[in-house]
Amino acid sequence: MTLKQLEAFYLAATSPNFMIAAERLHISVSTLSKRITDLEHSLRSILFDRSSLRARLTSEGEQLLPHVEQLLKQANVVAGMGRQAEILRGRCHFGVGELSALTWLPTFIARLQAAHPDLQLDPVVEAGSSLGNLARRVAEGDLDFAVIANRPADNRIKAEYLGSAGFAWVCSPALHRQGEGRLPALLPDCALISLPPSSGTALIIEQSLQSIDATVARRLHCNSWAVIAQLLIQGLGLGVLPESWADQLVQAGLLVRLRGTPPLAALDYFLISRERDLRPLVGTCLDIACEVVNFKPTDIGFLHTGTRA
Repeated sequence: MTLKQLEAFYLAATSPNFMIAAERLHISVSTLSKRITDLEHSLRSILFDRSSLRARLTSEGEQLLPHVEQLLKQANVVAGMGRQAEILRGRCHFGVGELSALTWLPTFIARLQAAHPDLQLDPVVEAGSSLGNLARRVAEGDLDFAVIANRPADNRIKAEYLGSAGFAWVCSPALHRQGEGRLPALLPDCALISLPPSSGTALIIEQSLQSIDATVARRLHCNSWAVIAQLLIQGLGLGVLPESWADQLVQAGLLVRLRGTPPLAALDYFLISRERDLRPLVGTCLDIACEVVNFKPTDIGFLHTGTRA
């Protein structure tokens, strides 16, 4: 048996299908299948049941998998000794939320592409209530990794802390004057504009409101931070924005921070990947993400071009 055969078996066993496994190894499906077949001949065992549309591990394959995992971990340690970082190739399919996409994602992609020009990057951006799909897709092997708020409770996933984003209560200058700038005075008559209840910020907002025993008369849910910012600028309600966005829009005279507001907890962000993903790709992306993550927007001109409250 060879290391390439073991890698082919391991990726095929831990990926959704042979095609994705082949992409991750930067080889063809036929080459992947041949390596697995050669390994089966070497071991004199059938490792995959190929009788159905999707190949599944046999009992022999299930027994072999944890041993191969340990061998590959040791091989990665040996391969990394005394040599420069590996140049990554193939396809990198990953997911982020809208806040990451509108802040640090372009810098991350530029840095990763410069270091690994042969790596094909396919980012997926999810917003609001769709963010839960990212964790599921990582766990099922459809995505190589994702960056999400809050640590998922799934033993198939490992999570590495990246950073935190703070938030601030804001409204338009007109609403600010109407309620003398105080959140409790505005809530009975104004809509609370926010991401859907399933979003990471929903719990933060509810905890903040509960601390002052506030009652919300009306709610307006939207799954896009960019649209929420526009709605707030237009004076259609009050709400919460990422603190760095709020600062820039307040400086532009488009929004005003509310007074009498309880503190808002910060939201922790994590890079998540499959627990059994041993490829250098994930570690490399984690290192670069840790270096560049910053939830300050590089340019929010698109939020207020031609708009005045």
